[in-house]
Amino acid sequence: MLLLMSILLLVMACGAPEEAKPRPLPEDTRKLSPGTYRSEEFEPSFSFKVGEGWTNLPPEMPDDLALAWGQSWFLRFFKAQEVYKPTEWYEVVDAPKDLVGWLRRHPYLRTSTPEPVEVGGIKGERLDVVVVGDLPEDHVGACGPDCVDLFRLSDGSALGAGKGFKYRAIVLEDVKGETVIIGFGGPAGEFSGFAPEAHKVLDSVEWRGE
Repeated sequence: MLLLMSILLLVMACGAPEEAKPRPLPEDTRKLSPGTYRSEEFEPSFSFKVGEGWTNLPPEMPDDLALAWGQSWFLRFFKAQEVYKPTEWYEVVDAPKDLVGWLRRHPYLRTSTPEPVEVGGIKGERLDVVVVGDLPEDHVGACGPDCVDLFRLSDGSALGAGKGFKYRAIVLEDVKGETVIIGFGGPAGEFSGFAPEAHKVLDSVEWRGE
């Protein structure tokens, strides 16, 4: 009896094991060990959990954080201050307030009906996106001849959508006062196999700081 009481007291004193603290992402392209990671450059900061098969895609920037899964799939958190106007010269303009509406009205995209979604307790909208088959003749985007330029990041690089791929865009309009876009995608025919893996990561997101 005395031995049993001593064991119980020891367990109560120790308490439950502490969860491992989120780690920063490595600074080079590297497969990630399963576990919880945190952003360091991206703002608003957040933590997330990954399982097997994920790779870090540096550099992490204040407006961009990217991961890959396998050879063909990606998951990206980014902020877009500017977008490419769908004209012959892809003029760069300020990002509209209604990014979901802008994507739905884009002449080179076909989108699904937006649905409500929540990531890390922040409400937003999600929609699926593919490039239509009738791009203008001699069309060449910064991301390639079969790619439509959409967003421009602070370093001048372009983010776009390619033909033959399917994307899911999630727009969160108020993450600590910022609009954050989460996009993931890859080959259209395999999208249903990858989407659950991306959503596992999104289900673990926790926004940090004030």
